[in-house]
Amino acid sequence: MRLLRFIVAIILLPVNIILTAGFFRNFTYFKEIQHGEVVLLAGFISYLLLHFILYRPVFMHVMAHELTHAFWATLFGGRVKSLNVSHEGGSVTMEKSNFLVVLAPYFFPFYTVLALLIYIIVDVKYVDYILFLIGFTYSFHLALTLYSLRQKQTDIRECGLLFSLMFIYLANLLILAGIISLGSKQFNMVNFFNEALGFAGSIIK
Repeated sequence: MRLLRFIVAIILLPVNIILTAGFFRNFTYFKEIQHGEVVLLAGFISYLLLHFILYRPVFMHVMAHELTHAFWATLFGGRVKSLNVSHEGGSVTMEKSNFLVVLAPYFFPFYTVLALLIYIIVDVKYVDYILFLIGFTYSFHLALTLYSLRQKQTDIRECGLLFSLMFIYLANLLILAGIISLGSKQFNMVNFFNEALGFAGSIIK
């Protein structure tokens, strides 16, 4: 299994490079910054200011981390036996697990998903507030994911360092692209993949 994951990680490396190129090349379609983009970016930057200047809400991150393990275990038919959260850390005991369950907290933005569910049902006059919240919570997810990856995480060791990093990067890149496309009419997922394919084609030639 470790050998298979290592092979997959090696394959994901060029895939991530190609998709990253497509991600940044997508911004060439931007003519001028629009309202939804400002709101989303304001939420994103607001959390970063909170994180680096005022307060790092580690307890909220630990809670999301363990709840995400539990949620993904349930998705795969596993029963959660126990769940503990504290300022010192957390733990969850599950009947079933796989690499998606193990790595889910590093790519599944728990609070952002809750905000997205609100976005689907909220009245249009409140959309800006939810877009701000989406940017804020996803910034929270990225900043504290990077923070936690700097610690010695048993989740990462369990799945293998290279495989974990490659998969986490890929998943976060795709989710980030999707979130930006939600608040921006200029950032298009079709263009994102087309630009990635175009970049790949330019390399192969």
